[in-house]
Amino acid sequence: RRSAMRASVLPFLLAALLLVTIAPLADGAAADASTGKQAKSNKYETKQSLKKEKKKKRREEKAELREKTVKAMKKKKAAVIKKKKGLEMSDELMAVAEEKMSWLRRAVDGSNSKIISLTPGSYREYVNDGPRLHWSFVVLTARGGGYRCPMCRQVHPDVLQIAKSLNYTKDQPTFVLEVDISRNQEIFNEMALTIAPVFLMIPPTPSDRKPKVKTLYKKLPDKYRLSMHSNIGVDDLKKFIERHGKQEINLIEELDISALFGWIIILGGISAFLYYKGDKLHHMREYKLPYFGVSIIAYIWLMGGGMYNIIRGTPFSGNGGGLMAFIHPSNGNQYGAGGLIVGGLNFGVGAMIILMNTWALRTPSPDAPTKRKRNEFKTPLQRLKELKPNPGLCLAGATVLWYNLVMIYSIKNPSYRLGFVQP
Repeated sequence: RRSAMRASVLPFLLAALLLVTIAPLADGAAADASTGKQAKSNKYETKQSLKKEKKKKRREEKAELREKTVKAMKKKKAAVIKKKKGLEMSDELMAVAEEKMSWLRRAVDGSNSKIISLTPGSYREYVNDGPRLHWSFVVLTARGGGYRCPMCRQVHPDVLQIAKSLNYTKDQPTFVLEVDISRNQEIFNEMALTIAPVFLMIPPTPSDRKPKVKTLYKKLPDKYRLSMHSNIGVDDLKKFIERHGKQEINLIEELDISALFGWIIILGGISAFLYYKGDKLHHMREYKLPYFGVSIIAYIWLMGGGMYNIIRGTPFSGNGGGLMAFIHPSNGNQYGAGGLIVGGLNFGVGAMIILMNTWALRTPSPDAPTKRKRNEFKTPLQRLKELKPNPGLCLAGATVLWYNLVMIYSIKNPSYRLGFVQP
């Protein structure tokens, strides 16, 4: 019986021992699981808080940007409204600005060209110093004195046409003010200008400040400056003034009376010649030399840019020495003499090549004398007529003339270097 009881109690003892052994291990595993779960929860919460902070920061940045944009738009709108209302200034400053504008209008009325020529004092008073109700189209030029400025002379007729076409009765008129270096060397020095012409648009201002000349010039935005180049014309000046002065300019075309009378006299003379001597004109067709000479002159004139010189009013020569007195050093510009030189060289090269081919293919005449008397006297003209054509000399002449063309092009474009173009 005792053995049976022991056998029945033994499994319970073993089970109890097993529970006592496993319990601590289970408690440790449960604790580890709880700790890992807590760590994951903390990491997730940290990540969520970072996301919330980033979203909040982005919302704040967007709100700040929106606020800046709204302020900028309000400021721009206020500026537009202020511009529409006009310049606001005190009664005292308004009286000063109106007195300046009245003086400029009287100066325009007293000038046939409608261009007001300024001195250093009048420049400071009516252009540089405030307050001003008018726009100032300033032309810094070098036409007077001993200065030779081809571009200044070239653009002056366009400036003159603009001045005669402007409306000086509007509320904020634009005046054409010429500042010539011969009378305003001081102004040029203060601006540190070494080139001419220079075009400026000085806007109105309600301020009574009197800045230095160089300060106003340096702070003037680029949109109020117009750089002079070879192709500038009256249309460019017109658009420049209309864009800033807010007025439409209807260009006035003036008739040159002296030129008209000149053409009338020329046409009258031709008509009289045709009426009295017209029956003899058909005899001129027997002579080819005049037609040949006129054709050569027309070719050289056209190849040298004769029409360009007439349209742009380019000077015949410059103020340099030697070849530079006839060849303009900058690309895109030329003197009348330089154009004729280039046209003549082009004609010479073509004529030499034609003569070379003609004489090289000519069959020698069998009746040509093989010997000549040594002591026979002949004039230089006779010797020139009897000169035998030589294709080699024509080729050498064409090469020399072509070299001169390339040399002129290299003077105007130094990077060309006689054909060895600099990379």
